[in-house]
Amino acid sequence: MEYRTLGRTGWQVSVIGMGCAMLGNFGMEHGLRLVRRELEWGVNYFDTARIYGDSEIKLGLALQDVRDRVFISTKTNDPTEEGAWRQINESLERLHFDYVNNIHLHSLESDEDIARRLGPGGALQALLRAREEKMTQYIGCTSHRADILLKALQRFPFDLILVPMNLVERQPLEALIPYCRAHGVGITIMKPVATGLLPARLALKWLRTQPIDVAVPGVSTLAEVDEDLSAGEGDPTLTPAEEKEVALWQKKLDHTRCRICGECLPCPVGIPIHMHLGTDMMYDHYRTMGPEGFRAHPWGRAGMEADLAYRKARIEALEACTRCGACEARCPYGLPIIEMLQAMLPGMREIVAFFEAELKRQP
Repeated sequence: MEYRTLGRTGWQVSVIGMGCAMLGNFGMEHGLRLVRRELEWGVNYFDTARIYGDSEIKLGLALQDVRDRVFISTKTNDPTEEGAWRQINESLERLHFDYVNNIHLHSLESDEDIARRLGPGGALQALLRAREEKMTQYIGCTSHRADILLKALQRFPFDLILVPMNLVERQPLEALIPYCRAHGVGITIMKPVATGLLPARLALKWLRTQPIDVAVPGVSTLAEVDEDLSAGEGDPTLTPAEEKEVALWQKKLDHTRCRICGECLPCPVGIPIHMHLGTDMMYDHYRTMGPEGFRAHPWGRAGMEADLAYRKARIEALEACTRCGACEARCPYGLPIIEMLQAMLPGMREIVAFFEAELKRQP
């Protein structure tokens, strides 16, 4: 496994870490097996969040005996000082650790959001208190938009950022990553395989040729762990054939991959378009695994219950779509948004039907 220096923290971290957003949707034993397999490969960077179901609980159990050798980053999405402080304490309780290495302000969305969270009574005050009380070593921020992260960094010296980047979504390379490199900010990458749309080994190998510190793909199976982490070994230089394949994938997804920029909003019927198309992880797993593989997976009860409530509401919104076309007129990438959203409905209905039946079947 290749290791890189995580910005000014000085930590040597595995170039491929573990994204734990889906960990909270699996059964306990399966989740623990995934984390332990990552450790066997030499992974020492784990990215979780208070809102990722029981991800923190599983992570804490799996990492108890290696705590000093791993870097744990969690997140708070509450914009207020009081709410963020509560989430920070809940995270430590669930992890059963006295501290984490980093806490992110999670999913910054706009100039107004930055001003609120970084201003008086905002979440940043809770993170500063947590750092002062040694509940965290570092403070970071995340966003689906590189331009928003750049604005946040210009207002406060965050230690780390987490941003989507892959061989299709390259916006961070333009201004954000050069700024981070110049100021010692650790660069961590989410959506490295475009939520399963890209071949993992090629996508992660390409990322190793870029000026990043660690990529955190999510995993659902031991086979996915092995495939992802094999890309962290050996010479990352792309062969001519791989360079050609990268160009083909970029061309293929350029007008079908959502960048989660939110420019398509607002939707008249309230569809969170960018979240559906760019980061609906459960649907992405259904698409990647196929119906049979999805039904055979060891989903946890809590994960199924949480997704059911969310998915039923989203199906209702998608069914109410009037095909007004406002979203497509706003999209800077020319995505066929209406067609893409409607194509998700059959799979989403199958997920709901399966989870409802499975929850009735389980004791």
